[in-house]
Order: sequence, then C-alpha cells, then structure tokens
Amino acid sequence: MKKSPIIAAAIAATIAGSTFAADTSIYGNMRLEVINATDLNMDSSKLVVGFKASEDMGNGMTGFVQLELEHDDANEEVSGWTNDKSFVGVKGDFGSVSFGAQKDAAGFACGGTDIFTKVSGQACGAGAVNGTLNNALIYVGGTGDLTFVLAATLNGSADPTVDSDGDGDAGNDAEDQDGDNTIVAAKYAADNFSVGFQMTSFDYVRGAESQSVIGGTYTINDMQIGVTLANDGNESATAIALKMPLAGGTFKIGMDTGEDAGVADTTHVQFDKNLSKSVYTGVEFASIDGADDDMIAGWIGDRKSVV
Repeated sequence: MKKSPIIAAAIAATIAGSTFAADTSIYGNMRLEVINATDLNMDSSKLVVGFKASEDMGNGMTGFVQLELEHDDANEEVSGWTNDKSFVGVKGDFGSVSFGAQKDAAGFACGGTDIFTKVSGQACGAGAVNGTLNNALIYVGGTGDLTFVLAATLNGSADPTVDSDGDGDAGNDAEDQDGDNTIVAAKYAADNFSVGFQMTSFDYVRGAESQSVIGGTYTINDMQIGVTLANDGNESATAIALKMPLAGGTFKIGMDTGEDAGVADTTHVQFDKNLSKSVYTGVEFASIDGADDDMIAGWIGDRKSVV
C-alpha cells in the first residue's frame, strides 16, 4: 500500500533536522519522452525528487535517512506523488540495517538483463518483487566478493479477502498481498563476472509458492552479457541481453520469454547516448508478442542532480 508522501516527508525532515545534519543533500531527475509518436509525457519512473542525509554516530557507525518522492504519469495526473523510498537505518563494520519503504535485491540477479528503459525486467518480475517493499526490515552484509541480504516485510498476516488498494479485486494485487513476507538474496562479484539470486517467500500470493530469480553477468572488454532465469512458483521465464558501446553511445539488445509465467515473448533494441555529464538521450524499440503494435519510444532526460 502506498504511504502518504506528506507524512513521510514530515518524518524525514524532522529526523534530518534534528539528527542528520552533517551530510545532507536534495536530488532530482526527470525524463521527457515521446512514445509511438503520439503521446508526449513525463515517464512515471523519471520524475523524482529525493532527500538523503547521514551522520557519523561514532564507534564506526553511521546513521542515514532517505526519502524519495515519485510522480506517476505527470501528464495525466493519474495517481500523483507517492513515496517509493522512505527509510532510516544504521551501517558499520557489521553491514547495514534499515527500516521503511525500500527496494528489494532483485538487481543482484537481474542487473545484466534489466537494462532497457521502457520495456525491461519482465522475466525478473516473474521471480522477484522487483520493486518497493513497504514496512521492510532489511539487513545487508557480506565479506570479500560476497554480499547477502535478509529482509522481512512487517505488514501482519495477509488476508486474501481484503481489498487493500480499493480496486474491487480482493487479494489479486501486490497491495492486497503485503503480509509478513521474507526475502533471502546473495551476490558474488569478481572482476568481470557476477552471479546472484533472490528468493521471496510470500504470506499470500495468488496461490503460488515462493518466487525465485537467479542470473549472471559477464563482461568481455566493453561488452556485457546478462542471463536471467526466474520462477513464479509454477512456471519459469528467461531473459538474455547484450550491451556494448557503439557510435559514442551504448547499444543494447535482448529477449524475454516465458508466457506461462505471465511474461510475453519480447525483443528489445535500444540505443542511448550521453549529451553531457547529466543529460542523456535515447530510443528504444520493443516487439511484444500479443501486443497490437510494436513500441517505439524516444526520450531526453536529466540524470540525478544534487542540490
């Protein structure tokens, strides 16, 4: 369930003003895009304003807080501002512990294939939450080249008869299935190779068992190859992608497949290029099995800027 950005902002501002005064920054980024040459709008994932701060607490520990507000579909005003990140935590030699609304560890396995701007991470989405965890307690630790994550969402027992998001379809959306879910993830990264996985055990989720995703990324000179295998508890999905430099920019091509896991067969082609340190542009083509039309999108955006 989405939390009120006003309440979250007030809490974060209070904490930052009283405790985290040593290292504070405000950041933002946005992207303007054209899709299929008919729709000019701000992309929902790239109109963001955020705040983060940290403070040295002594004894090798650092406290931190972050709040990030995102505007969904800025052109049509569908859902307005939401807070996809609002958490506090502490880190030190033991690792880090944080609590609040924050991301899961799907990137451990999906980073090499979840690289496309508009249509991306379909296979990963079949085997991982791949998004914001509400009321999540997350521990991140590791040693050497190994990093691991233990997480739990503290939302109480999920009830499949409850319609939490008010869409009239009880128990059939992520907001209706929060519950006390758990996540275990790990990643091993060497110089040019990484492999990772994430397994999510749901309190309740559409009758499926635990979801899992595993994948690897291999880099050869400036070329990166990624492979992902995901399972939604019943069926599996796969993805493969290649990224390489081309004409002063980056060329990406990939494929997702696995209709039985809710993943349509999709071919992606993308080219993006930096125009300056912060401004970038790009174009993407995606052919999705079963879609009425292929998707063509172009954009210009500003990367995260810090005030």
